[in-house]
Order: sequence, then C-alpha cells, then structure tokens
Amino acid sequence: MATKTISIRMDEDLYRDFAKFAADVHIPVSALVASFAATTVKRRRIPFEITPDPFYSLANQERIARAIDRLEAGQGAEHDLLEA
Repeated sequence: MATKTISIRMDEDLYRDFAKFAADVHIPVSALVASFAATTVKRRRIPFEITPDPFYSLANQERIARAIDRLEAGQGAEHDLLEA
C-alpha cells in the first residue's frame, strides 16, 4: 500500500510528552497518529470525547464581566497571591 507523508504542527512541550508516551508504549509517534486516523475513519467519529473549555462558557464570561465591572467601580479587594 502506498503511504502519504503529512506534516503537523504542535506545541513543543506537547510533542515532547507525546513522544515520551510513544516511547514508553514502544509505538512510533507516526504509528500512533496513523492509528488515530484509522480509528476515526472506521468509527466515523473522533475516538474520544471533545468538550468545550468551561472557562469560555457564556455563564462564566458573564460572571467575569460582572467581576470586572465591580472592580472598575472600586468594589474590589486586594489579596496576596498564593504560591502554587
């Protein structure tokens, strides 16, 4: 079977972690990507759930807008940052 070469861009740290995972399971990165493509085509869907980031939900954006309004109206309180 003929093969096709593709080029994808991803964050350097994500690639490093993905490549480490691939090495840990003894599967080449290209084989993992090809497996994803084959499973997607076979199932006719992405083989895992994709959900939106709740930070961008309408309710959260409205909450952030209200908080900004309160801060701009001088109703905010200053707090020390916590070390993570």
